Amino acid sequence: MSAPRIAVLGLGNLMRADDALGMLAVERLRADPRLARSVLLLEGGTLGLDLLHPLEGVTHLLAIDAIEAGVPPGTLLHFSGGAVDDLPIGRSVHLLGFADLIGAMRLTGSAPGEIVVLGVQPETIGWGTQLTPRVEAALGPLAEAVLRQIAEWMQEPAAAMPIPGAPDVPRLSAE
Repeated sequence: MSAPRIAVLGLGNLMRADDALGMLAVERLRADPRLARSVLLLEGGTLGLDLLHPLEGVTHLLAIDAIEAGVPPGTLLHFSGGAVDDLPIGRSVHLLGFADLIGAMRLTGSAPGEIVVLGVQPETIGWGTQLTPRVEAALGPLAEAVLRQIAEWMQEPAAAMPIPGAPDVPRLSAE
């Protein structure tokens, strides 16, 4: 069995306050020495279908975005399996483009076998270039949750061990 080809895709708009979360999480992960060099980090922004080519050959996709879930701002969210397909598109300005991207990948037979969406409940997505304090406080735990998911996919011994400081993120799946 060959090693998984893992991509982490940050979605968001750097000019829309908490909506920048996905992009800033990728920036933080890029500087983290614990991240395996084989993991592809993509600042997807609002590109949608333009990401088809960069994601070609990916077996495991982890998307990061600010997601409106009706929970307190800064709450970490985890969607996998059928829950990814059931994400209401209106929960993020980027999930429509993400749903289109995954749909196109499925049509072409190039969809990753595993897709996980990690998010944080935003406080505001109005114009602004800084995260609100509660969402900024969630950025570190979100990065730890990303590292935990990658370790799980890579089936490293660390996957069975909790990462110090990593949150216990409730998992939403419809498998």
